[in-house]
Amino acid sequence: MATSLFLFRQDLRLSDNIGLLEASRLGKVLPVYIYTNAEQSHLGSSSRLYLHYSLESLNRSLNKCLNIYQGNPVSIIAKLVKEYNVTHVFWSRCYEPWRIAEESCIKETLTELQVRYRIFNSSYLWPPENIKNDIGSYYKVFTAYKRKAYLFEPRKPVPAPSQLTLINDKHNHTTLGDLALITHAPWEKKNTTILDIWRTIRP
Repeated sequence: MATSLFLFRQDLRLSDNIGLLEASRLGKVLPVYIYTNAEQSHLGSSSRLYLHYSLESLNRSLNKCLNIYQGNPVSIIAKLVKEYNVTHVFWSRCYEPWRIAEESCIKETLTELQVRYRIFNSSYLWPPENIKNDIGSYYKVFTAYKRKAYLFEPRKPVPAPSQLTLINDKHNHTTLGDLALITHAPWEKKNTTILDIWRTIRP
């Protein structure tokens, strides 16, 4: 039975998550979320609040087996690969320049470790790089982009894994609270009711 590491990034859900589904089919899954230094620098306070409750919900969906880390994703993933004999690493593609830079370093390290990896599109109907104009550039006008995109079949959603054999990293003691995503600022307290409703309806 293979051991796969699935790196959650912006896709904090079980359903319609192609990489997670693929990992579940191979065997055991080490579900990982890394709050990187770059992410800490780029996220505003509202995004951090949303991230906190998204991770809280995801952890519940994973029977409290979400492994949360903070720091350099390259060194953290390399350590986990060696410690748990990870054979595959999967994640979903993001397009922010700083995320692309992180992804490049992760791919380089996994190649050196001779660990297979795959990157999936779980966020877009069409991957942006697949829809270009006749000279190979990105469209600047939406109408032209839409006409071109409709020539191709859009991505279809996939179900949540029917069975997940999860690995909980007992050596990791980082918790969601350690990320300090909630500051308890006055504006956050005003949104308590909305957040309570959101927590009850989010799967």
